[in-house]
Amino acid sequence: MLKLLIQFIVIGCVFALNSFAVIAAEIALLDEADVVVTSRATNERQVALKQALSTVFIKNSGLTSVLEHPLIKSHINKPESLLTQYGYSQVDDELVLKANFDHKRIISTLREAELPVWGRQRPSTLLWMSIENAGDRAILADAAESDIRTQIDLDANNKGIPILLPVMDLDDVMQVNVSDVRGMFADVVANASKRYQADYFAMADIDQVGGFVRFNVALFDKGNASGVMQPLINHQAEVADYEQATDEILSRLAGYFVSQYAFADSGNSAQTKLTLVGVQTMAQLVDIEAYLTQLSAIKSVSLSQFKADTVTYNLSLFGDASDLEKLLSINKRLTQIDTVNTVVPPNLNAGQENSINNVDPNLDSETTVSLIYQWH
Repeated sequence: MLKLLIQFIVIGCVFALNSFAVIAAEIALLDEADVVVTSRATNERQVALKQALSTVFIKNSGLTSVLEHPLIKSHINKPESLLTQYGYSQVDDELVLKANFDHKRIISTLREAELPVWGRQRPSTLLWMSIENAGDRAILADAAESDIRTQIDLDANNKGIPILLPVMDLDDVMQVNVSDVRGMFADVVANASKRYQADYFAMADIDQVGGFVRFNVALFDKGNASGVMQPLINHQAEVADYEQATDEILSRLAGYFVSQYAFADSGNSAQTKLTLVGVQTMAQLVDIEAYLTQLSAIKSVSLSQFKADTVTYNLSLFGDASDLEKLLSINKRLTQIDTVNTVVPPNLNAGQENSINNVDPNLDSETTVSLIYQWH
């Protein structure tokens, strides 16, 4: 229990609300990891550095399966190739090795291996979990002190998933009970989730059955409250213990988010224009450009125009415009106004785009998607 808690504290992955994202969380310290060791011996340091680099690769991709790729394996076997610095510190009675790695080379290695890259901006998830507590079933609260609570924090940090737990105060208790979570009554839980700053909510039930543990987990889009709510994922399985159940639940959530928000290089050179309305100051412009350059769907950003309160960027993408829209949708300072398709024939100069409806269909043309958002 103590070691798990210490690992959680020093794991090197901190969730923080970003200045330009009210609900989505920014995952910090993606280039470092901390490992508890028993000595400063060379052989133990080598093992710890491999473990730390493995954690960093997982945090930047969201998937443990990336560790099976030959290129990733080769770097993990020689962690010094990406290591920038390391050091030791004493946390209570534990010796901790902190390792920092070259973040740009971590990303370029994942790109070279054609593996997904998950940027710092990530959706947050409110997790309603039913567990057994002192012979009774209860919904796990944020302030709970238990091994499973610590394990959730550890798994969420290792996988780079922002997870919130309900406070289970009087408001929560009056709206949601264990039967609602065990029965996967999404409408009831969705209503109780409205007060929380999260993009998604998940329901999970863990139950000891004989010599094994049975679990069920379902994920829902918190912003989609129209009609009957359908789960984005719904998975159940039997595992050896609670620790494995928690790891599997968080892995399932990570798998979905990676499928939506992490992008490998498609090999295409898709170009998109992004226009933001409501930009008032140069300071906002600096924040916006910093935000855009760390999005995993964007290869490069160049400023096209800044006039009045409107700024336009030319973007080069790893995927296509729909991938970028997914990432922009979790920034609550952005509201989409429109999507415009334009066609640029090869014999026209830049800036001479015509409406897609007014271009000669016999010309060999290239379609460009323009996204228009309100900046709040």
